[in-house]
Amino acid sequence: MLRRRLEPFARILLLVAALMMPVHIAAQEAGGLMLDQNRAAQYYLGARNAIHITINVWGQVLKPGQYHVPSGTDLLTLLSAAGGPTDRSRVDNVRIVRRYNQREEILEVDVRRYLKTGDVSLIPELNPGDTIVVSGSVFNLVSRVIGVVGQLAVILNAIYLYQRID
Repeated sequence: MLRRRLEPFARILLLVAALMMPVHIAAQEAGGLMLDQNRAAQYYLGARNAIHITINVWGQVLKPGQYHVPSGTDLLTLLSAAGGPTDRSRVDNVRIVRRYNQREEILEVDVRRYLKTGDVSLIPELNPGDTIVVSGSVFNLVSRVIGVVGQLAVILNAIYLYQRID
């Protein structure tokens, strides 16, 4: 009798879990597409007629997103505006993806080295349309894998329980 009452609930739970897994994984892996624009359209007038540029920040920072910052902003200033790196970030290899005439150039910046030496020449000035990518550490990768394995275990457990109900 209890099995018959739980059967619809188990089916709904199984369906919800199966539907949410792809959505969760897709949300974690979501990226963006950088569109080509003409050079003048990449600059904006901000407060007090200051010239601003648009920069994208992805990855392990507290507030990833798109930022409109004054022209001449450097990497550290932008990372600070994005809330700084998370405790799971890898700051020894921050990448700047930059477009030049339909070609992409990737600059690798060792922010940790700058913090140790204070050498300002290690920190580049940003260009309009740059995309900053702050990668996660090995710990971040391991914790994500464990999270996915845990979610799969919940789904498999739901399937197992559902089969035992029949």
